[in-house]
Amino acid sequence: MNATVNKPNGLPRSIRLIKSAEFGAVLSANKTKLIRSYSDFFTISALKTDQIGLVRFGFTVGKQNAHLSVERALVKRLLREKARTSRQTLIHVLSDRQYGLDINCRLKCRLPDCSQKDLSKKARKILIRNDIEKLFGYFLSKVSVSSRESK
Repeated sequence: MNATVNKPNGLPRSIRLIKSAEFGAVLSANKTKLIRSYSDFFTISALKTDQIGLVRFGFTVGKQNAHLSVERALVKRLLREKARTSRQTLIHVLSDRQYGLDINCRLKCRLPDCSQKDLSKKARKILIRNDIEKLFGYFLSKVSVSSRESK
């Protein structure tokens, strides 16, 4: 039995960057079509597309920065959760604009090590989640400013 479950707040494949060419288009885009934001651990690159009002997300977590698959899965899960909750806000900001966004969220540096006694796994998860919150807040403010400038 292969029934699909409708998740109104989910992040289905139709609004995610899947193919390598889609990621490549975002990463090699012209600066005039790109919106970038940075935080301590992450980078967001957003490409303005012709699909009006469509927001798609892609996530890149490399083995160099998160060695264990458990760590990569944790980072992707936290990024997906924040993307899912921020998607409606982004769509609202872009509602009167003549473009959509293809967004790539990338882990840009190594995660802090939990093997030492000074940082627990729970504390690291909170640290990562707070960094993602800060990153998306800054990105939303940049998108709002660029939206106002393009009027």
